[in-house]
Amino acid sequence: MTPIPERSALDGDVEVLMGTLYLTEQHSLVRRDGEALRVQIPANDGREARTVFVPLIKVDQVVVMGDITLTAPALHMLLEQRVSVHFLSAHGRSYGSLIPDPTRNAQLHLAQYAAHSTLSRRFPIARAMIAGKLTNMRTLLLRYNRKLNSATIDDAAGQIRAALRQMESLPIPEHASDDDRMSGLGPLFGGEGAGTSPYFGVFGDLLRGEWAFPGRVRRPPTDPVNALLSFGYTVLTKQIVSLICAVGLNPYIGMLHQPGYGKPALALDIIEEFRPLIVDSVVISMLNNRMLKPSDFVEELGAYRLRDEARRDFLKQLDDRLQETVRHPVFSYTVSYRRCIELQVRLLAKALLGEIPHYPAFVVR
Repeated sequence: MTPIPERSALDGDVEVLMGTLYLTEQHSLVRRDGEALRVQIPANDGREARTVFVPLIKVDQVVVMGDITLTAPALHMLLEQRVSVHFLSAHGRSYGSLIPDPTRNAQLHLAQYAAHSTLSRRFPIARAMIAGKLTNMRTLLLRYNRKLNSATIDDAAGQIRAALRQMESLPIPEHASDDDRMSGLGPLFGGEGAGTSPYFGVFGDLLRGEWAFPGRVRRPPTDPVNALLSFGYTVLTKQIVSLICAVGLNPYIGMLHQPGYGKPALALDIIEEFRPLIVDSVVISMLNNRMLKPSDFVEELGAYRLRDEARRDFLKQLDDRLQETVRHPVFSYTVSYRRCIELQVRLLAKALLGEIPHYPAFVVR
C-alpha cells in the first residue's frame, strides 16, 4: 500500500470534517488503496496534479459534489464498511445517495411502517416535530432580539407562539385518511405555515450589512442568503440520512413528510428541529461577521451559488457548529449537536417500538 502522509486528509483539496469526507475538486478520480481512498486531483487553476490519501478509519460518510468519479472497488469498500455516499451537484443540489444494506432489525422497520400508515400514531409525532421547529425558530429570534430590541421581531416571535398554542389544541384524528390533508395532517401544515411565515418575514432583520433577504426562495435560490440556507439544509439532510441508517430506520418513510421516489422523508422530518439551531445560525453568524462577501457568490441564470473556496469555509463553519455542545433537554447531559441528532433518531425508534410513551422534540432555551 502507498504510504499515507501525515496530513493526508487536511490539505485543503480533500477535507474530512467530523467523519464526513467532502470531495469537491472537479474531475477527481477516487480509487481504493488498501484500507484507504486515493484521491487523484488533476491539474487546474495553475496548480499541479496531486494525490491525497484518506484512511478509511477517518470516514463515516462521503459527500461527492460535482463531476467526481469513484471506482467500483472504492464504492464496494465504502459500502462494506457501512459508509453512505451522497451525490450532489457542484451547486449543492441533491442527486441521491448510495446507502449500505439496511439493518436486520425487521421489528423496527415494521413499527415504522405501521406508524406511518396509522394516522392516530403519526399525527402526534408529526406535531412534535413541527412544534420543535417552531420553538427553536422563536428561540433564535428572541436571542438576537436581546440586542436588536426590535418590535417587529418581537411581534414575529409572538405569532410563532400563537401558532404553537393553536397546534397544541388540535385533536388527534382517528379515522381520517392521509390523503385528506385538511382532516389528516392538514391542520399541522397550517400551523407550520403560520409560524414559519413570520420567522422568515423578519429573518433579514437579523442580518447586518448589505445582505438583502426577500423571503424564503428555494428552487432556485435567487439571492446569496437563500443559496446559503438551501445548501446548508441539503448538506445537513445528507448527514441525517447516514445517522438514520446507522440507527436502523428507513430514511425514506417519514412521519411528517409524504414519501416520494428518492425523497428521504424521515431525514426531512428530523432536520426540522435543527434547521434554525444549526444552518440558520451559521448563515447569520458568517454574514454578520463578514466571513463571506458578495463576491463569494456566483449568479447563473438568476440562481446563486457559492464559489469553491467560500463553499469550503461554509462547510467548515457548519461542521464546527455540529461539534458545539449543548445540554440535552431529555437526558440532561452535554453532547454535540451531531450527537443530539443521532439521539433524536434513537428516541424516535424507541417511540415507534413503544419503549417510551411519545416522541419528545429537541428544543433549546
